[in-house]
Amino acid sequence: MIKLLKTTALVAATGLAFTATPALAADGNPATATGTGKVRILQPLSIDATGGLLDFGVLVKGTTVVAANYYDFTVSTAGAFSPCDTNWACSATKSAADFTVSGAAGESVQVTIDDTVDLDGSGANDYLDVDLVLSGDGDNDSDATYVLTGGSADFSVGGTLTVRGDVPTGTYTAPFNVSAEYL
Repeated sequence: MIKLLKTTALVAATGLAFTATPALAADGNPATATGTGKVRILQPLSIDATGGLLDFGVLVKGTTVVAANYYDFTVSTAGAFSPCDTNWACSATKSAADFTVSGAAGESVQVTIDDTVDLDGSGANDYLDVDLVLSGDGDNDSDATYVLTGGSADFSVGGTLTVRGDVPTGTYTAPFNVSAEYL
């Protein structure tokens, strides 16, 4: 009988302890933590056009150019021109646009360019599309990451020019955007 009373008393005391515990936690035992603030201060980035002209040279229509057809001409980011279409004569120097981004040595930057640029001619509807390509852009999404080794990194922009056979003669030009930001 004494053993039964001890067990009952123990069970009753345990039950009281469990019931009392939440009331003790709610009575002014707040939780606390410590946070940390951080900032990096870097010098501003700059981009210089060291050879900022994406140049497709001179394209001369041949007599077999079809007015409604589209013809593509490509300058790679290394400045190489793809073989000229047999319906056209291609001459003059071709080049990729070369740039240097400068900033804090050892930092990574993301360079972004426009996807396309419309080269404008002298007429109201005179324009030619160029799909731009950035060196180091493995997934062709118009951006690439560079490390500023020694405080700078070089990159180039090439592209594919699409020309419709009935395009008016003339000179076509337009600027395109290049930007960079620290990662």
